[in-house]
Amino acid sequence: MWLPYIATILAVVACAQGYSAGAPESACKHMTPGHPASPQESIAPYVVTTSTKELKAGSSMTVTISGKSANDTIRGLMVQARVGDKIVGTFKVDPKDRLVKTMKCTVDGDTVTHKSHDNSDDRRTVTLKWNAPADLNDVVVFKATIVLNGIVYWVGVESAPVKVKQ
Repeated sequence: MWLPYIATILAVVACAQGYSAGAPESACKHMTPGHPASPQESIAPYVVTTSTKELKAGSSMTVTISGKSANDTIRGLMVQARVGDKIVGTFKVDPKDRLVKTMKCTVDGDTVTHKSHDNSDDRRTVTLKWNAPADLNDVVVFKATIVLNGIVYWVGVESAPVKVKQ
């Protein structure tokens, strides 16, 4: 008699875990994870900031994703640099970092995602190093999907534009 209820609860819990090993490749284009809930429509309690507003092509800069308050921790994320809809540049992350890793959407390292949804790795700030392509001469915007928990997340959190010049 209780078996259908237990099976349903287990299925819901499994879905709520999201992608515990990082975003799937299917999320590359729209940056929407396969979580069981829709993205939040409210203004995100996170900011994406850059270390500079102008950058020489072939150089690197720091990109920081931060929660606005102590409760705004980051359980999961996906970050890309884009010119329009095109992903550009690559990220470098410390292999010892317990929260983030790079993945390939179009080229190796062009996207950052989380390694796990382990609560002990939640943090308010994630700092990344981004490398601009040597031939880029355009305006870049960093876009992020940020996960607070398995069902609360925001898609399309953007940085201010960064001008990359030859």
